[in-house]
Parts: sequence; C-alpha cells; structure tokens
Amino acid sequence: MGALKGTITYTKLYVRGELADSFRDLFVERVRLRAFQPLTVEAEADQQSGWCSIEDPLDTDLDHNKLYFGSYLNLGLRTDKWVIPGPLLKAHLAEAERAHLQKRGRERLSKSEKEEIRTNVSRRLRKQVLPVMNVVDLSWNLDTGVVRFWNQSPRVLESMMEIFEDTFSVNLLPESPGASAVTMGLSDLHTRALEALTPTAFHPAFA
Repeated sequence: MGALKGTITYTKLYVRGELADSFRDLFVERVRLRAFQPLTVEAEADQQSGWCSIEDPLDTDLDHNKLYFGSYLNLGLRTDKWVIPGPLLKAHLAEAERAHLQKRGRERLSKSEKEEIRTNVSRRLRKQVLPVMNVVDLSWNLDTGVVRFWNQSPRVLESMMEIFEDTFSVNLLPESPGASAVTMGLSDLHTRALEALTPTAFHPAFA
C-alpha cells in the first residue's frame, strides 16, 4: 500500500553515500539477490522479508523496467509471517505433550522435549495455514536522495533500513530537523554549531 494507492502517510529518509557511475545495473543485480523468498514449512524462521515489484507483491523477478520510473527507484518490501492462532497452537501442544508422556509412561517433560514438541507441532500446523503477507511501498528519488517509505512503525522501519542499506551499500537518515540541516550542505562552522546544540524542555513534565 502507499505509493500507487491507499494511504498518503509515509516516512521520509535521506540517503547518505555516493552512487557508482553504473549504479543502475548494479542495483538491479543486488535487488535480485535480496528478492523475497517464500517461507517454507520446514524452515526455522517464522518470518521472511525481501524485495518485490511495487505493482505486484507476487512478482519477485525484478529487472530495470520494474525498478526504475524515470529518476525514481520503486520497490515493495514484502514480509511474510507464520501466524498460528494461539488457542489452536495451545490445544495441539497439550494433546502432543499428553501423547508423549503416555507413550513413555512419565509425568513430566524436560525443557528440550517441550521445545522439540513445540517445533514439530508448529511445523504440522503450518501445513494447514497460509503465511500472513504484508507489503510496504518504497520510492527513492535518485536525483534528490530522498526515500519515502509508506509505513511509520519503528519496527518495520528498522527492518527496511537494514535490508536497504545492505542492498544498496548506503546509509539512511530518517527525517528530523537535524537531518534536514545536514542535507542542506552546511559549512563546517554551522555543522559544529549544530552538533553543539542541546535539547530544551518546554514543558515542566519533561524538564
């Protein structure tokens, strides 16, 4: 949701770092390496994130035409997560634990046995459900170095920044008064003055 339709609420960030002369071809290669990979029942991971087409979350075969729109690089960040309803998981765990104890003629389970049973039960239940999919749009203006990400959750933003910086080998700076000042190209004198500033509390509760 976001860039092409839906909410207009987004987080603004600034890209810090130099781009190589042939960055367009390089970025396609690096995005393809970090394209979304579906979750599997057997894997230990409960969640998986990766890039997809901004127009189709099921399209992870990314190329120049799907990434670039003039001076913009557009992507979707897709995250799939296994979500098994708590009551369902609890009921199946209790049943599996009872069966395990009865088979061995015991009254208690060890910690390792409980973990193994939970893993086996979770994998079995995954076969009965589909992962929950979430997709967030991202648009990077390559001329201005501004990235817009259509989500404001700190957790989601942190995940996006990690994969973005890993993919493109640049740093992201979330928008703030200080970040805006830095991107204006301040002189050394003004930069030092900015760094010397300390926050002032305007309300007694925060003093």
